[in-house]
Amino acid sequence: MKNTITIGSRGSRLALSQTDLVADVLRAAAPGASVRVEVISTKGDRIMDRPLAHVGGKRLFTKEIEGALLNGRIDLAVHSMKDLPTDLPEGLAIGAIPARGNPYDALVSASGTGLDDLPEGAVVGTSSVRRGAQLRVHRPDLNIVDLRGNVDTRLRRVAEGGLEAVVVACAGLERLGRADAITEVIPPEVMLPAPGQGALAIEIRADDVALREVLRRIEDRNAEAEVTAERALLAAMGGGCRVPIGALARVEGEGDALVLAVCVCSPDGERVLRTTMIGTVSEAAELGRRAARALLAEGAEALIASVQSTGGLHGLARSAKKVVVTRARAQAGELVRRLEDWGAAVFEFPTIEICPPEEPVLLAEPETYDWLILTSANAADMFFKQLAAQGYGPQDLVAEVCAIGPATAEVVRERGIRVDLMPKKYVSDALCAALLDREPNLRGKRVLLPRSDVAHRFLPEELRNHGADVTELVVYRTVCPAVCERSIAALMDFAPDVVAFTSSSAVRHFCRLLGTERLEAIKRVAAFASIGPVTSKTAGELGLNVTIEPGQHDIPGLVEAIMEVFRD
Repeated sequence: MKNTITIGSRGSRLALSQTDLVADVLRAAAPGASVRVEVISTKGDRIMDRPLAHVGGKRLFTKEIEGALLNGRIDLAVHSMKDLPTDLPEGLAIGAIPARGNPYDALVSASGTGLDDLPEGAVVGTSSVRRGAQLRVHRPDLNIVDLRGNVDTRLRRVAEGGLEAVVVACAGLERLGRADAITEVIPPEVMLPAPGQGALAIEIRADDVALREVLRRIEDRNAEAEVTAERALLAAMGGGCRVPIGALARVEGEGDALVLAVCVCSPDGERVLRTTMIGTVSEAAELGRRAARALLAEGAEALIASVQSTGGLHGLARSAKKVVVTRARAQAGELVRRLEDWGAAVFEFPTIEICPPEEPVLLAEPETYDWLILTSANAADMFFKQLAAQGYGPQDLVAEVCAIGPATAEVVRERGIRVDLMPKKYVSDALCAALLDREPNLRGKRVLLPRSDVAHRFLPEELRNHGADVTELVVYRTVCPAVCERSIAALMDFAPDVVAFTSSSAVRHFCRLLGTERLEAIKRVAAFASIGPVTSKTAGELGLNVTIEPGQHDIPGLVEAIMEVFRD
């Protein structure tokens, strides 16, 4: 453990107040260490004249700080959990969640009048699409205006008479010693908070084992369970600050009961979907995913699509390039984040659902294989889950491991397993060539190849041609999801500049969902981008002319290739 722990923080009074709270408990947990705070300016702090939905969303408040964390300039970062995207950059992790503050929203009014008693047409300020949407649901007569700035700036706007009221987080006011400004704590029946609101996230480098051990002394079990449920919901819904999702999980009583209340609204407040799920602390993440499935089944996907196609309350910047992402919703995070960081307007249209195999996977004697070859992150994740279901652990694998690329390798390393081989290009022929270069004589070697139900036949056949004894295991299925007509209509209205594909299955399902007539309409306005040659070949066979394909066949490469086409 280092003698000095450096904490990175934004420079606002609220951010520094929150950082000081963490610094104090950290000093108590590690009395032998010196703790210092380094202020880092973020893009979100510098852009004050445009709504968040126009300029990149939550990542605006974390990107520079996370960069300082990755390069070792700081040791940990303190964020408001609600500002932290659900998909963290590779190499970073949440080290701890301390005790949670007040999660609710507060109304601050000039006249001391509560929400229900504000005059008709009262002007209420908020920078949040979620708050604005829920205000419209409860009081459609109010005039909701966009308001950026720190807490002091917002309170001053009310005091000076520019606004009748503002809505801000209770936790921020309380941490700044301004709880006296609260006119009304808005009840959750009227306004559910943002996922993670009131909680703090301590972000660290994923490999900083010593610091993680210290942070365990300050983590709060209830806060961790509540936030885990709320963020699992947000991740499953594909949401961010542009989507009006409210969520609040609370640990009830002294036991392990966990209650999660959720709502999804249209930005204009015309439609709202709600659900409440009850579970236990130990199943917090699954509780969030279950709530997401329930809301998606009720039509939340169309609400989210409408926000993405219109840019929330305010519309998309006219100059933004519009990109359709077709990945499975739970796996779209990195691609969406990178595109939005570039400035693209992103429409998520999931064309893949990852499902377990129809028949149980039976793996006998896992310790007898020479090589485990993993050709996707999905294959790796589902394989290890199937392995665990049969009572085996990572220690039962003695095979050398070959992973096709960094994302797949990361799934392997998360299980504490070493990756022995990764090709320079992340495609099957390069993987096969790298394996043969490493082990020219495969005759008699036992190779375990977990795959999807529709995997390309090149790799197993090529390995068998070189004498390998290949066992293929279907560990997951790629299923075409049910997509409502309103989501497809929203996609057509979006009129994309680019449709991005990361697998052959995504191409096939996209074509099936749209049908011939709408596919032809998309072809007239959009370019097609593919992550690699196999996906491009599938697209060509289905009549889509891929004009964007990266040299490096991964998500960063795909985004760079799309950017290059539109770069001035």
